[in-house]
Parts: sequence; C-alpha cells; structure tokens
Amino acid sequence: MSPFESRRLAYERMPAWMKAPVGWIPFGFVAGASYRRVVARGGRIDRLGRTEVRSYQERSLAEILRFAVAQVPAYRRFRDLVERHKASDALKEFPLLSKDDLQANFVNYLPRDFERLPHYECTTGGTSGNQLKFFVDDDSQAVETAFMHRQWARVGYAPRCRKATFRGVDFSGLKDGLFWKANPVYNELQFSPFHMSDGTLGAYWEQLERYRPQFLHGYPSAISLLAGWAERSGVAGRSLGLRAVLLGSEALEAGQRELIERAFGARVYSWYGHSERVILGGECEVSPAYHQFPDYGVMEILGDDGEPVVDPGERGELVGTGLLNRSLPLIRYRTGDRARLLPAVCGCGRAFDRFDEVEGRWDQDYVIGKSWAKISIAALNMHGPVFDRVAQYQYYQKARGAMDVRVVPAPGFDESDAAALADAYRRKVGDEVEVRVVVVAEIPLTSRGKLKRLVQEIPPQGDPKTT
Repeated sequence: MSPFESRRLAYERMPAWMKAPVGWIPFGFVAGASYRRVVARGGRIDRLGRTEVRSYQERSLAEILRFAVAQVPAYRRFRDLVERHKASDALKEFPLLSKDDLQANFVNYLPRDFERLPHYECTTGGTSGNQLKFFVDDDSQAVETAFMHRQWARVGYAPRCRKATFRGVDFSGLKDGLFWKANPVYNELQFSPFHMSDGTLGAYWEQLERYRPQFLHGYPSAISLLAGWAERSGVAGRSLGLRAVLLGSEALEAGQRELIERAFGARVYSWYGHSERVILGGECEVSPAYHQFPDYGVMEILGDDGEPVVDPGERGELVGTGLLNRSLPLIRYRTGDRARLLPAVCGCGRAFDRFDEVEGRWDQDYVIGKSWAKISIAALNMHGPVFDRVAQYQYYQKARGAMDVRVVPAPGFDESDAAALADAYRRKVGDEVEVRVVVVAEIPLTSRGKLKRLVQEIPPQGDPKTT
C-alpha cells in the first residue's frame, strides 16, 4: 500500500469527531508540498506570454521524454531521436498510443524503476465495459487537487470555501432519511447521487438551505436533476448564496448549463479532464472555452489524416502527453474525444492552448442505425419543452436500428408527453432508427454515481445475431 493510500484509509476509518479538526488546518499543510508547489506555479504560468508558454512546455516535455526513453521499454528505441532533436519535434515521431495498445502491452509501458517509484493503482470509469487499470505517482491526488483549485479560483473558490458535492463516493452506513455526510478535509457536505428522486429531493434542498454552501460541485447529471426538481417545485431562484456551480466528470449536455444557472442563480463552471491525466482544460473568468494547462500536459488535436489541426475552427481528436506522472508516462495518448481548436488568445489574458465543443468517445456515444450509421448522441439533444416533465432519461439499444428512450417521469407526465418525445426523436432520426419511449421508475447509476447516457448491447457488425 502506498503512503497516499495509507493516509486516505486512516482518514476514512476515523470516527466523525476525529475528522472534524482536520478541517481547521490550512489546506496547504494538509495537502503537502506537491500541492503547494503546483498552486504557487499557477500564478506564474497565468502571466506568461505565448512564447514563454511554449518555452516552458518545451523544457517540461524534454524532461518527460528523456525519462521515458531511459526508463520505459516501449520507448527506448526513441532515445537517439530525443537526444538529437528539440522535444516538440521528437514528439511528432512517437507513435500514437491507444487505450487498447496500452492494455495489450501494459508491462512494456512501465518504467524500469517502477517498484522504487511511490505510486498507487487507479482505474478509468469503464462505463463502456472496457475499464483500464493504470498507475499514478503517490502525490498525484495532491497535484490534481492543486490544479482543480487553480481553475476554480477563477470563479472565486478558495480551499476552505464551503461546498456541497454530488459525486459517487462511499455512502454506506447512512442513517435512514439522511442522504449526505460531512467530509471535513475538503470542508464539504457530500450528497449521495444514488438516492435522488422526487420523493427525496425536498430533503436535499432543505439540507442545502441549512448548510448554505458557497459552491456546488459534482456531476452534471446529478445537479441538473436537482435543478429540474427545483424548477418544478417552485423553489428555483431561491437564493442559496452560491457563488458558482462546479461541474465535471461528465459531458455537459445542451440545456443543462442554462437549467442549472436558472435554478441556482449562479454561474456554471466546467472543465475537461480524464483519469489518465494527460490533458486538463478549464473555463476562465470570461469564456466557456477550455484552457489547457501548459504545466499539466501537451495537447495535440489531430485530423482524420493524423496530422495536427492548425487552423482555429478545425476539429480533430484530442491527443495528450502527460508531463507529471513518472509511474506510467503516457506519450501521445489517444483520448478518443474530438474537439474544436480555438485561437490561443483570450480576454482573460492567458496564452494557453484553447479548445471547445468536445465530443465523447465514438464507441460509447453513437446510436447505431439500421444501415450501421453512427448517430452521435450529441445530435439527439433536444431543445424546447419536450423534457419539461422528465426527471431523467437514458438511451438503450440492444439491436441496431432500434432505440428505447428510458424516461423517469416528473409530476404531470402523461401519455401525451411520451408521444411528443417519441415524435421529436423520430423527426430527428427518420426511418434509420425505430424509437420507443419507455417509462421506468428509476435509471441505475454506474458504480461511481454517474448517469450513463447510452447503454448499448449490440453485437459487433457481422455477427449473425444482427442480421
């Protein structure tokens, strides 16, 4: 067990009365030197001009590439290349690395001194059934938290601000009628995303009014569920004193930002990142575009031809090289996500790489039509009143060319709403997909408390069961 895992386990096993004093200690001391170093660096990085940002990344990239070719078997053959060329030029000669490549040859990507590097094991969410196991440095949680605090500071957050979170942590042992628990180390009240329904959300809201958080933090699916309930119940707009709503770990869908901002009277702030820790981008004070942290990773956006996208407005796949993790260096890692390149100029004054319009991994986020057409679930987003009396929904496919829209109804939902929904989807997909609206009592969340928008159980193309 790594030092980080030992500390976390010790904290989690403490009784509540012993945890409380942890919240009185300045967070920088609790989080440690790595946290303080990353936070301090943020002030300098934010003030760099474009040339200085590139120079900083060049030096940082050279360090991680030298480490990789000296330590990682898969990269040793590039040692001469790294020694002879500028880091950014050498990087272009490294092969792209996919999740499947990494899984198939995992040991080949571990450094020679792996056992001597303090580390711990993580996994990706695995909502597509393809979970990835990987390793991060022992100080990774402190470093990741520092980056989160750096970007949240743009909307007024400080480490000891009071926040309410809606994320998939362990909620075992809760007393009947209680759907939250205190977490003093982050000065937060953690609300369960696993118990949210029209029958319980009134209690959630009352507890929020008592707690008076300065920030909400969590999954868009959970917080938008609460926001929709607030609008239907007539409490939307009632001030909780929020400064911002911090959304992450899921894509922010069309209409969710507006719904949440209406319900809570506070700005929505979101960011882009993933468990593999190669790209992290957050909004700024003046723009919803993602600003890639130059001291976190090197971002590329590659077109379908594999060449870098260079003109603002062009789209391509996000590919990242992490600058910080020695336990499993990932070089030119394919995220499977697509995004639009934006100019590296913003009214906030930062000179970071910028991007927006992120679309998720194709194998998770496409409905399959009768002709094997791939229909992005982003294209299925609805505008207007058709979801006014829907609490939650999910797409389900077990055969190509047919899709169920699973709906958890809100009060007032009736057959006419179901018919309107089905008609709206049919107008979008035409004859390519048969659409059926199915009313359900609940939609199970993933083990991490997230709502998986599309559940797909279609055999692969060519399987006789599909013909």
